[in-house]
Amino acid sequence: MRRWILGVPVAVLIPLLAGCSTTAAPPVAQPQPQSPPAGATLVGLGDSIPAGDGCPGCTPFVELFGDQLSGDDALPVQVANLGVGGWTSTDLLDSLEPGEYDADAVRDADLVTVTIGANDFYAELDDYLDGDCGGDDGLGCFEPVLPQLQTTLTSVLDRIAELRAGQPTAVLVTGYWDVFPDGDVARELYGPQFLRDSAVLTLRANDVISEVAGAEGATYVDLFSTFKGTWGDGDPTGLLADDGDHPNQIGHQLIADALSSASVAGSGSTEASAFTSSEWSPR
Repeated sequence: MRRWILGVPVAVLIPLLAGCSTTAAPPVAQPQPQSPPAGATLVGLGDSIPAGDGCPGCTPFVELFGDQLSGDDALPVQVANLGVGGWTSTDLLDSLEPGEYDADAVRDADLVTVTIGANDFYAELDDYLDGDCGGDDGLGCFEPVLPQLQTTLTSVLDRIAELRAGQPTAVLVTGYWDVFPDGDVARELYGPQFLRDSAVLTLRANDVISEVAGAEGATYVDLFSTFKGTWGDGDPTGLLADDGDHPNQIGHQLIADALSSASVAGSGSTEASAFTSSEWSPR
C-alpha cells in the first residue's frame, strides 16, 4: 500500500483572538491567519530498490533523502515512495498514464527520483546461465535490451516532463551497482565469472541510463562507484541485504547521500527551500 510521509510536521500558526471590551474603544483588527510555508514534494519512482525490498525494517533511500532535504530547514518535505518490486521500465511507463495514481503524484512533485531498468534484463538471465546467451563476450542475448531500455526510459522522462507541464522540477535518475545479485551471494551461487560479466552488463546499462538522463535534462546519479569504488573493483557485500540483490540499511544511506550530493550540484543546497517550484532551476 502506498503511503504519504511527512518528513517534518508543518507548524500551524494559531491566530490571536481580539478580546471583548465593554468600552466604546475602536475595534481592534484581528491578526490574519498565516498560511504555513510551502514545502517541497519528493516522489520516488522505480523498482524494488527504492521500495526497500529484501531489507525488512530498513528505511528506504527515498525517505532518507527526504529527511536530508528537510534538515534544519523550516520547510517540510512530503515524500511519496512509489517503488514497486519487480517493475520493468515498461511497467513504470504504464504507471504514468493520465489518471493513474503515480501520474497524479508526479504532477505535484518538485523532485522525482527514478531507479529503473535492472529487471528489464532478467528475461534473458536463464539463457546466460545455460550458456546460450551468445555473442563474442557471452552477453549477446542482453544486447537487444539496451536500446529498448533507452527508448522506454526516454519515454518515462518525457512523460514526467509532460505531467509537470513546464513547472521547474528536479529529476534524479540513478544507475545501479549491479543489475543482478552481487557480492558473496552471487559468487557462491554463480561463480566469479558471473560477477565479471554482470559488472560489464551493468556498466553498459548505466551508460544507457546516463545518456538518457543527460539528453532529457535530468541528473544522473552513479551508484556503481558508490558501491564498488572509483575503479569498480570493490566488494559491495557489506552494503547488501542477505539476498545479495538489494541494499541493506547502510546501502540505502549511501544512495541517499549520493542523491544529496547530486542535489547540491543542481541547486547549490540540500535544503527543501531550494527545491520548491519557485526556486528550483533545472540543470
